[in-house]
Amino acid sequence: MNQKETFTETKTLEKNNVTSEKIYCANCVHCKLVPSPAGIQDQFYLRVRCAAGKWKKKLGEEKIHKYFTVTRRCIDSCDAYEPMGETEEFIKQLKKDLPSKDETYDRFTHETYQF
Repeated sequence: MNQKETFTETKTLEKNNVTSEKIYCANCVHCKLVPSPAGIQDQFYLRVRCAAGKWKKKLGEEKIHKYFTVTRRCIDSCDAYEPMGETEEFIKQLKKDLPSKDETYDRFTHETYQF
């Protein structure tokens, strides 16, 4: 790949708010979707966690993020990163598919409730 092609690829990624230099946690096999109790019986929130244990709070406790914010989770390097596919296409589609705010889900009917 020559310098012009690299520049064009970087510009395309930037235009779609995806930079090839950063590692998007959502595109890693260790990024897991988990239910979190909503405080209302039989309802839950969707959260994401790093199964490799890379998301930690200052005191060492595991950090869990809201599902709709998963595309914001990116880092410069990670020794546990295992990509699941083409980053640009995956993140672009994920941004379209994610809810725009936190939602609760019903355990039995899978209905969605927005707050």
